[in-house]
Amino acid sequence: MNPLRVLIAVQCGITVILGGEDCEVGQQLEALSLLQLHGRAIDAPTALSPDTRVLKWSSTDPKPGQTVDGILKVNLDPADPDSPVLELQVRMTLSETQPAPLGPILVHCGGPSSGADCGQRVASRAPDHYKGYDVWSITQRGMQGNNITLLCDSKKDSTLPEKCGPDGCKVSDFTTCDCALPDGTPQIGEIWADVDPRKEGDVKNLFAKMSEWGLKTGKCYTAKKWQLQGRSGKIYNFLEWVGTQYLAYDIDVFRKAIGAEKMSVYGYSYGTYVGAVYATVFSDKIFRVVLDGNMSPWPQKEQQALGDAEANDKAIAKLLLDCKEAPHKCSLSNPEEEYQQVVAMARRGALTARTKSGNDFPLTVGMLMVFLQTEYTSNTGRGFPVCTQVLAKLSPRNSNDTARSEAVAMILDGYCIVRGTPTWYNYDICVGPGQTMAQEGQRLGDTYFEQCAIWGVDQAGLYLASDTLGRWTANKGKFGDAGVAALIGDMAGYSFWPATATPTSPMGNPNLPVLIIGNLFDTATAYTWSQQMRQAFTAGSLLTWQGVWDTYSENMFGGEEDPAKINVDALRAFLAVAAKSAGDDDDEAEDATQSSAPPLVVLQDQIKQLTSYSDEVRDAWADFKGEGEKEQDVDELLSFLEQQGIKPWNAGRA
Repeated sequence: MNPLRVLIAVQCGITVILGGEDCEVGQQLEALSLLQLHGRAIDAPTALSPDTRVLKWSSTDPKPGQTVDGILKVNLDPADPDSPVLELQVRMTLSETQPAPLGPILVHCGGPSSGADCGQRVASRAPDHYKGYDVWSITQRGMQGNNITLLCDSKKDSTLPEKCGPDGCKVSDFTTCDCALPDGTPQIGEIWADVDPRKEGDVKNLFAKMSEWGLKTGKCYTAKKWQLQGRSGKIYNFLEWVGTQYLAYDIDVFRKAIGAEKMSVYGYSYGTYVGAVYATVFSDKIFRVVLDGNMSPWPQKEQQALGDAEANDKAIAKLLLDCKEAPHKCSLSNPEEEYQQVVAMARRGALTARTKSGNDFPLTVGMLMVFLQTEYTSNTGRGFPVCTQVLAKLSPRNSNDTARSEAVAMILDGYCIVRGTPTWYNYDICVGPGQTMAQEGQRLGDTYFEQCAIWGVDQAGLYLASDTLGRWTANKGKFGDAGVAALIGDMAGYSFWPATATPTSPMGNPNLPVLIIGNLFDTATAYTWSQQMRQAFTAGSLLTWQGVWDTYSENMFGGEEDPAKINVDALRAFLAVAAKSAGDDDDEAEDATQSSAPPLVVLQDQIKQLTSYSDEVRDAWADFKGEGEKEQDVDELLSFLEQQGIKPWNAGRA
């Protein structure tokens, strides 16, 4: 007779021996903890053989090195075992050595729409980087693929009207989703709204419409799909339970289910928020933490809006200055002047494309800003030429009106689309995923609903429409057009979120040696936030990349043509020291454990000397590598760093 099953039966108040399926997740874990506490003989769960009451792999007999999918069961309210049980998708790429010498590492790719496939994707590009780890990811609450999802369903909810009313088409003609935006609301996205961000009438209407949409009595918050019933009959609104704090608890349920003593986290963009929250709440369970492209450790709605505004202005400045410094690679003869002229044309309604009915459809300043942001976020730098080429076509210096109209149509096609059909062209109205809150086959736009749901409850701040208008008035003079567009997009999206905020506490820990990576011209996560995160984790280190896009280069472990390649070899060696030490020798790896594995090498804040684009450091590193050599011994790397005046904080050795 299995003593675990007996204890679970007692714990759940059941008089028969159970297989565990009828017992709530929280009670199962409590029973397991009690049994372990009293030292009873049980088969401890592992990654290969998890606690199946909580975590079930799709494979009944997973093997080392294999990638397995699974379902994680968690209570909606971690503190209430009677609350509804959610089923979340997870995927793990198992270490070749079992148990994994370095334990499990959660990889979160941001979003918040990062799914269970994130870790496998990242690890497949950098297998040596994650050597010695069980690499896993989770599709968090409300994301696509789980049994309850936040987004509307385009196939079921979105429609293409055969005809519209005498006053033209409205948003409601294209969707039946309860959470779609009200008629008359322009499309919104993470850092934009389809308006002129400096025109008070446009901004005032946007905030008024979003305030109406965000009422607790509104049809979105009261929609039937969000009302979940617990075992005791209590009704829970799902929108109240999707925050990052709950994800942190879900992560720890997974850790317990595989019997891991410690958990590591590698977070990108919003994933840094996930990692920082988990490291703050479960600091005693942390092994390694890398936070790449950081959100602010202070959960405030207004702070996020201001940070996004600063980041997008900085990115535009970088684009135009680079263009000015390399005129032979730039399509603009006078970058700053022509950029301002193009914005002015959009503001006057002079950038248009012809619709099917023969009308001229205007490109707004807001949509122009988001197009540029979307293109210049390519971390290879290849989006910069696209931006300047399109700006040159839109410029008043271009005498080719057809080319200008085609450029406008190309941008409109990317955002004004429902079920793969351009709405601006066919219906003389811009309706898209930022209104229908569904994936519409768009090339450029985003639904934004998932971000609003998470940040709406994660961050403090509840505002009236007049409050947000006042903040816009106070700040519009501080930022350029890209910054103001980002400011109102953020404020419109989650300042009026109907669910009551459950903000995480300010993040940080004075004892955890967290590695923080900041991108100087990051458009989605301001570099200022990486500096703040470094202050929050005072024992950590900040590595700065002087690049663009959100997070460090996505090709950081490869990509010979990537402009960041001059940093790749050094950073890869820097991040891989722990894995190399623990995993290069199979015999040693079998004996390695989490507690004895060397800590991740992190350097002091002087690491910026190594990651700069300076010719001196680049040439020194090239000389050090030698002709044709790709890998270096760790001791040689440390010697090189010391020659550059950079002292390792902890090399993981005596």
